Amino acid sequence: MEGINTLEENKKTLNQILDDYHNIEAKIIENEGEIDTSIEDLLNINKAELENKLDGYEGFVKYLDGQINYLKNMEAHYLKRRKILEKTVNNCKQSMVRALSLIESTKVKTPNYNFSLCESESWSASLDGIDRDERARLIKDGFAENIFKLSMSSLKTHYKSSPEKDVPEWIEVTKKPYIRVS
Repeated sequence: MEGINTLEENKKTLNQILDDYHNIEAKIIENEGEIDTSIEDLLNINKAELENKLDGYEGFVKYLDGQINYLKNMEAHYLKRRKILEKTVNNCKQSMVRALSLIESTKVKTPNYNFSLCESESWSASLDGIDRDERARLIKDGFAENIFKLSMSSLKTHYKSSPEKDVPEWIEVTKKPYIRVS
């Protein structure tokens, strides 16, 4: 009930509080720039409402951060649990492969299942063993891609303290305001 009472007392949204600031600005303009006691009172009320609303937002942000941390911990817990179960399944399957290999049988039939010993292939390539011409041929034939990937963190470190004129024009720096709460 306490949360509901608080909500009823603070019915204004953040946008409504900002609209009130615009209305106060309009009153100041109508009053030819003079801030009289009624405008001063409105400013004080609106400031208090804004401070209260920001406190409420920050409290909610802290609650959500707590939820996020809880969910991250649960993700880690379930990921660990899943990995253990996957490892157990893999170990069981490897034990069955060893058992069939030891009896030198490729097929076993039980009342519930049919087991067949099979073989899979896994291919890999040693990139160090491929010369420049072979790489070009592989790319041309569609067996490889020539990938170029920038290290943005290295570029930022290199150019961060440079004058803006020295930063290449193909680097786009976007600045975005954020709030720091202390």
